[in-house]
This record gives sequence, structure tokens and C-alpha cells, in this order.
Amino acid sequence: MPSSGVKNIQRALLFLLVFLAPLKIGWIFRHHNGIFIADAPLFFLLLLAFSPSIKFKFHWKLPMLGFIVWCTLTGVFAERFDIVFSEVTRFARAYLAFLCVINFTRAKKDIDIVFYAILSAFTLESLIGFLEWRRGFLGLTFLGEDSFYFRVGGFFVHPNIFADYLIFFLPVLLRLFIFHKHRKITRNILYGILFLIASGALFATLSRGAWLSFAGAIVLMMLFTLFKIKFYPKIVSGFAVMALLATVAAIHYTPTILNQFQADHRESAASVRMPLNKIALQMIKDHGVFGVGLGNYTEHTHKYAEAAVSDDHHYWELLQVVHNTFLLNLAEAGVPGFLLYLWMLVLIFKHGKKATDNSDPFISNVALGFLTGFLAMLVAFIAGPDGRNHQIQMVFWIYAGVLFNFSRMKDPRKISKKKVRRPVIQDPRQVRTVNVNNQSQTGESLWQPNR
Repeated sequence: MPSSGVKNIQRALLFLLVFLAPLKIGWIFRHHNGIFIADAPLFFLLLLAFSPSIKFKFHWKLPMLGFIVWCTLTGVFAERFDIVFSEVTRFARAYLAFLCVINFTRAKKDIDIVFYAILSAFTLESLIGFLEWRRGFLGLTFLGEDSFYFRVGGFFVHPNIFADYLIFFLPVLLRLFIFHKHRKITRNILYGILFLIASGALFATLSRGAWLSFAGAIVLMMLFTLFKIKFYPKIVSGFAVMALLATVAAIHYTPTILNQFQADHRESAASVRMPLNKIALQMIKDHGVFGVGLGNYTEHTHKYAEAAVSDDHHYWELLQVVHNTFLLNLAEAGVPGFLLYLWMLVLIFKHGKKATDNSDPFISNVALGFLTGFLAMLVAFIAGPDGRNHQIQMVFWIYAGVLFNFSRMKDPRKISKKKVRRPVIQDPRQVRTVNVNNQSQTGESLWQPNR
């Protein structure tokens, strides 16, 4: 076991990695890639991984490393291998962050460190987005803030990417506000306030895909919850408050909402997705096995754009990347690479489902919140190429690491069902009882991963 000093250093680095992961600031020198600020704690954690006490393991190595190797090898045939290499290293960075979250999380305190790092980063981003909505551009360019005029983007490269980030964690806040029983009611209130602030920021992104994805995922989460728990008064009252506030906000901002779906420029942006999808499908047909190489999609669109030109969509408009993460991955990585990608997603939901079955209310509520966030994110991927963004990849795989850890946690219900042996009477004056391995009342042992 590492000493307390080394353990504290590990936890500090882990907090910094998770907290800094959503930020885009750093030395960016090639194809939206470079050395990001989160790379510093990641580098030092990887150095500590060589310690014998860590026993660093490469989880999910078949699909993850398989995807990296496949994309690297097939990238040799791409138009530009330098772009392929940049894309592969971004995915590899996210995978290493995933491994660090898993391997450096061994106790309840480690879980708390990761969770509060996620919560702190989300609180900062939500507050920035909310302030941008109410006051406009804040001028925090040194932290990566950009001006998007009437839309908000936080510290992300685009409002749609920011919206994806928000819908990823909002379901967790909803679970902690309404469904989880905290020892102090003030925690419920704080989670509720943060949920409202983040919801305001989400609205101000004006991202239609994220709105619809989030709403649909929340509906499915509520339907799933109907069969899991009893709706006691706190849940009913909390849900009623949220429903009332959502209704008032929807009525007040109806013109803005309708404008996002009915305005001419927004309808045009939506209609172009179909011809872009057709171009992607034709590219997949021509490069089904090896793909065109990660990041090389737009190197080939000129071959297909002319055939898709119409009165509504001109040639230059059709040269952009397809607005669908799944079609993009299929076109660039080929069918084998895409199957490896789907394998990763199946593993995430498999471990997430296992975590939701845990009888510990915190684990099950947070796990279901994350699982709902993954569902909302993947639905949003259907309408955008956002899954390939560096910030989203880092957050995506860090959250996947959290779900992986939750799925390994011991279930208190199963521990309590261990059989207790009856006393063995050897002498009328002496009763020898067999010690039953009682668990710590602090709950610490419940967080130890099953090895």
C-alpha cells in the first residue's frame, strides 16, 4: 500500500485530471490537438502507475486498444496520416484518463474525490454559461471562453458541444435532488439550485438536438424509475416543483423555442443533414472495410458533393463533415473499427446497468443519472459530430470510468444476507461464538472494489 503522503498526491492529481478535463486550454499546435492543461496531472498519474502498489491494469483493452491499433494501421492508407495520428492520440488520451480513474480509485474517499471534481467542474461551467446568458460575453478568453453572439458556449469550442456536456451530468443532479435522501435537506436544495442554473445554461445554448435528447432521456429515466422505487412524498413534491418551473419557463420562452425550430435559417441547417447523411453512406459504401482514416472525412467529400447539389443546398455547403457521430466513425474507421466502437458502448451500458442494481441508494441514483446522461449524449450524437471533440471524449471516458467503478462496488444487501453460524456450545458455562466478518459501520468497505 502507498504511504499516506503518496496517496494524497495521487488524489490531488486525480482531482486535477477530472476537474481540468473539460477545458480546451493548452498548447494547440496541430489539428485541434496538442498539449492540454489536463495532460499535466495525467502525465504524473501515469508515472505513479509504475509503482508496484498500484497494480495498474488495462481494462477493456480488446475493444479500446483494438480500436487504436486498427485506426492507426488503416490510417497508413489515408490521404493525410498526420490527421489520423492526431485523432488517434486524442482517443488514446481519453482512454488513459479512463484507466487512471479506475486504477487510482480504491476506496470511498477516492470515489468522493472523483465525484466532487466532476461536480466542481460542472458547477463552474454551468455558472459561466448562466452568466453569459444573463450578461453576455464575459471576456474570460484566458480560460478558453469564446463569443457566440446570442448563444452561450461556456469554455467549449461550440454551443452544441457545451450543450452536450450539460445534458451529460444534468440527470445526475436530478437524481440527487429528487430521488436521493440526503442527511441534510440543504444538500437537496443545493443540487436543485445547480440543476436550475445548468438548465438555464442549456436553454441559452439554443441547441435543439441537446434539448430533445435530454427531454427524451429524462422521460425514459422516469419510466424506468416507476418500476424501481416507491414515489414517496419528497419525490412527488420535488418532481412537482421541477415540472411547474419547467412549464413556466416553457411558456415564457415559447417564442424563442419556436424560433429555433421554425426560423428559416434553422430549418435550412436541419434540412442539410439529409444530403450530408447520403454523402456519408456513399462514402461508407466505397470504403466499408478500412474507412477513409480518422479525421480524413472532409478530404473526400468533394468526390460526392457535386452529385448531391440541389436548389436548396449548394456545393460548398455539402463539403462539411456529416452531422452524425456514428456515420462519421463508420466512414472513417470502417466496419471493423465501428464494431469495436459499438463494443465499447455496450460495455458502458452493461456496467452501468449493474451499478443501478446496487442497493446503496447513492450508487444506484448516481449510476442511473450517468446512464441517462450517456443515453442523452448518444442520441445527440445522431444529430452532430460532437463525439469526436476532444473535450467530449475526455468527459465521456472519465464518466465511463466512474460507472465502471460503481459496477464493482459491493452490494450492502448481499453482504447483509451472509449466513451467521449459530453458537457452538462446548460447556454449559462457556459459549463460543464464531466471529462473523462484520462490515464497518462507516460504509467504507462498501466502496472497496471487488477484485
